[in-house]
Amino acid sequence: MALVTGGARGIGLEIARRLLFDGYRVAFVATRTEHVERALDILGRPKDRLYAEKIDVTQDNDVGGFVDRIRARWGEIAILVNNAGISPKRSDQDVSWLSQTSPEEWARVIDVNLTAPFVLIRLLAPTMIAEGYGRIINIGSLAGRAMPMIAGPHYAASKAGLVGLTRAAARDLAPHGITVNCIAPGRILSDLTGSPEAAVNRSALGRIPIGRFGTAEEVAHVAAFLASPIASFITGATIDITGGEFGA
Repeated sequence: MALVTGGARGIGLEIARRLLFDGYRVAFVATRTEHVERALDILGRPKDRLYAEKIDVTQDNDVGGFVDRIRARWGEIAILVNNAGISPKRSDQDVSWLSQTSPEEWARVIDVNLTAPFVLIRLLAPTMIAEGYGRIINIGSLAGRAMPMIAGPHYAASKAGLVGLTRAAARDLAPHGITVNCIAPGRILSDLTGSPEAAVNRSALGRIPIGRFGTAEEVAHVAAFLASPIASFITGATIDITGGEFGA
């Protein structure tokens, strides 16, 4: 079975949908009840294969309780997708990101985007080791791989850290049949990134060699591949889904 954090919207929702299509049982969490309910409706609410709760991934006790409830319902978790993330927006485009980023906002972004994946990997790794199998997929970002053109310093730092966490966890867990990989999407259109006509998206489009935005479904296809047994020799990798923007 699979656990997807931030599974109610955007990339997380499409990953949950694809894993359900591939026959997995899927549990997901999100931070708002209305988003959970909407996603359950979209996914058709198959009671024997889908379960979700409103959970803040930075609250370790809540996360641990959710994992315990999944295990009691379906057994051990074989696939973890760390997708939950936040990216605060600028209040003034004429003021530097650094001066707009408070220590409190910095800490919150790092907690959600980097510390929460570490906590979940650490929580689930022992049972994956005991089973001799596991797939861990971290959803990073182009902002953690190249000069961030849109995202703030806290988001870029958290996603760069996620690449490092992926490599470190991959090294430790590889002898136990567990792979750990990262997906780094570029500009992916969803309800989170807004209309393609928005000024920030029009500007981003000019930097994408392939000439279009990516879709959440395209990210989900790669996640499904990494979650599958046929990806058993891929670990510690970061796969860029950017339409050629990274390295262009």
